[in-house]
Amino acid sequence: MTTSRTLIWRYYAFRTTNSAGFYLPVAIYFLVDNGYGTGFVLFSYAVFSLASVAAEIPSGYVGDLVGRRGSLAIGAGLRVVSIGAYPFAVHSVPAILTLHVLWATGRAFRSGTQDAWLYEVLQARFDESEFARIDGRGSTALLVTSAATAVAGGLLYTIDPAYPFLANAALAAAGLPILYTFPAVATEVRSDDTLGIREAAGVLRLQAERPAVRWLVAYAAVFTALFSVTRSLEQPALEAVGVPVAGLGVLYAAFKLVSAAAAATAGWFQEHLGARRVFALLVPAYLLAYGALAVVPALVIPVLFFNRSRRLVTRPLRNQYLNDRLANVGRATVLSGAAMALSTAAALAKFVVSAAAVGVGPVALLPPVGVALALLGGLLWVGTDPVRSPGGGERSRGPGAPAVSD
Repeated sequence: MTTSRTLIWRYYAFRTTNSAGFYLPVAIYFLVDNGYGTGFVLFSYAVFSLASVAAEIPSGYVGDLVGRRGSLAIGAGLRVVSIGAYPFAVHSVPAILTLHVLWATGRAFRSGTQDAWLYEVLQARFDESEFARIDGRGSTALLVTSAATAVAGGLLYTIDPAYPFLANAALAAAGLPILYTFPAVATEVRSDDTLGIREAAGVLRLQAERPAVRWLVAYAAVFTALFSVTRSLEQPALEAVGVPVAGLGVLYAAFKLVSAAAAATAGWFQEHLGARRVFALLVPAYLLAYGALAVVPALVIPVLFFNRSRRLVTRPLRNQYLNDRLANVGRATVLSGAAMALSTAAALAKFVVSAAAVGVGPVALLPPVGVALALLGGLLWVGTDPVRSPGGGERSRGPGAPAVSD
């Protein structure tokens, strides 16, 4: 048991190497300082989201085919290269967009595979019902690291704009030796259970036909789109309300610390409210937050805190909900398919908003976008019942097997 607990601590350590704290507070300012406008910033991050979509299925398939750890290592390696090269490619639009594609591909290799690995380790050594709690604590470790590195990143930027990116690349590289210590999970040692490409596509089709899976992903995609648009407009919005560049590192550190506290509550929310009540609260919470922002623009900073914290609470609950309805074989493929749907929603929203951002301004643009998407989420909740309580046979018994209660 001690060895197993040590494994969980190594998992937390690996999560800290996924931090974007060094470069995140200055990433958009870095582009703006080099002559790029808000429209290009949104466009470049929309390209990132679309590249994530394109990479999700092959990355999930690789996770099921060659093993979780190998897939995570590929993702970490791509992340090291793209972040490390970023400051040297900033004067070339094609190079920036290429690095965004490479960066997104690395993220895709980590997205579904990381969750699948953790869930299966918990099944084998602990209790899979602990997923939301442990995933939430991993997010807390990541965010605390990001808070510390955000302050350092702001200071490093004043010395040399390249330093935050190089420091983050070094942090990402530190995750590779940690991965080497992770044990194989059951699906990595049963090669006869590996899905072929056609079988993987069949798993996705069957899971998409299940209302308990399909409508949860659709509902989550609405709020992912809103989260993504808001994140892309954060730094221009903060500049518009008078936050100086020098203060961004401290502010982003505060973002991370508050988000870390929120992530640590994921297990509590899972135990006391459950996924259904938590997701039902998203509609009124977002309507209130973005409606208030329309009346009082100075509320943009509290709204940004809320937007980040909400995601860290609901992400583990969403993944727990999906994992409980999937079989081990094909798990990473299906989780990557869900991530693909979320990335598609984020990309489409950023493309639409990028056209309006220049003429309207970030602070004025956020309220109508937020209220409109929250209302869309409300319509989905009423019309589709996206979060369904499991009944007998709800969990899949084989690749893509539909549950009885669906």
